[in-house]
Amino acid sequence: MEKNHTQDVVPQIASALAANLSQEERAELDAAITPRVAELFAQAFGSQMWDILAPLVEEDDLEFAPEQPDSADAGTGNTDAAEARLRELMRDPRYWRDRDPSFVAKVAAGFDRLYAGTPHSYYTIYADASRAETGETAPFLAGFERLELPLLDARGHSRWPKRFDAAAIASLRERHGPNKFASQMMLRPVNISAGRLDPERMRVYDSALQYQDRNGTATLSLEGRRLVSASCWWDPAYGAPGKGDGSVVALVFTDTQGRYWLHRLRYLGVDPADECDEATQQCRQVAAFARRYYVPSVTIETNGVGKFLPGLLRRELGVAGVGCAVVEAASHVPKDRRIMEGFDAVLAAGNLYAHRTVWETPFDVEMREWRPGGYKGPDDGLDAVSGCLRSEPVRLPRIPAGARQSWRGHPGGIKVETNFEL
Repeated sequence: MEKNHTQDVVPQIASALAANLSQEERAELDAAITPRVAELFAQAFGSQMWDILAPLVEEDDLEFAPEQPDSADAGTGNTDAAEARLRELMRDPRYWRDRDPSFVAKVAAGFDRLYAGTPHSYYTIYADASRAETGETAPFLAGFERLELPLLDARGHSRWPKRFDAAAIASLRERHGPNKFASQMMLRPVNISAGRLDPERMRVYDSALQYQDRNGTATLSLEGRRLVSASCWWDPAYGAPGKGDGSVVALVFTDTQGRYWLHRLRYLGVDPADECDEATQQCRQVAAFARRYYVPSVTIETNGVGKFLPGLLRRELGVAGVGCAVVEAASHVPKDRRIMEGFDAVLAAGNLYAHRTVWETPFDVEMREWRPGGYKGPDDGLDAVSGCLRSEPVRLPRIPAGARQSWRGHPGGIKVETNFEL
């Protein structure tokens, strides 16, 4: 568009053009007294001076898709982290000021905003519910009117049968898989990459342990079910929080029917101002953990930094008066294989229950983001829980055999009469 035509359409900025002001300087115009021009459509950040007069700003597909080659997190399985960063940037006015020189004018005058897109991540900005595990108290787009049109309606019929008939929909499912179909076609926020560990397969409970001691016999129960064994696994680590591996202790109970109860998961931290060393601080936390939840034994993974911890933990358990054994374990199996062996069958059978407090830890995020084979993200909670699951014996419920007639030709029992008395 030529300058003269620009002045005709937007006479309010003619003086700015004549003064040869920069793009940023023009944005400082008093937009509060500048009328909106309905014919104008601002398509790109900073591409047009007159975008400050557009009545509508469209934010089109602001997501980080795993398959985007130019995404900083492409191929790393860290899409949800990218989404969190996107939210942080979008809430910061400097983000818009850096990308759009007319930001100041837009804020001064006000404008409508339209978000259009599909969820590429479980932590998408388009979610209709908050993600408590990320510290979110309300959805990112809370207060916006929502219009959702998934490909299939409530009866499972295509909304646009001429464009997407049954054959086309079947092809989409086959080519893209169930997760991507659910995300991009049904608008349900899930991980597009095929994940192996789905936290939705865990069953949530909120009960406390019930301990009873009757006539010298102690019992422990959850949700009215008697517990028969427990496995507590500690995967230790040192270092500053958020850097490197984390130190995690997990506790899993098993009941008589073979159900697994992930009752607690503790990500240990240390106080740099404490006079005690990091190892002692962590051992004291584990000892308190064992006392509170009636833990009969703690298994320490002795690979790496855990080599001298068993003796230190035994000392702290003794000082605290906790009757708990310490078992040393060295892992020689690759971590991704350990995690798969621990979770696969239990999740598939729907036999893993998780206490509500577990969902307040990073464990949920670890499950959603983890991928077998070279995954570099955080997985310390997964490793600790898989250690518990692999340590527990498989228990199958006892089902009494039903009576049935014999097909082998003999009458079964024989009744014999006698003539003597007892």
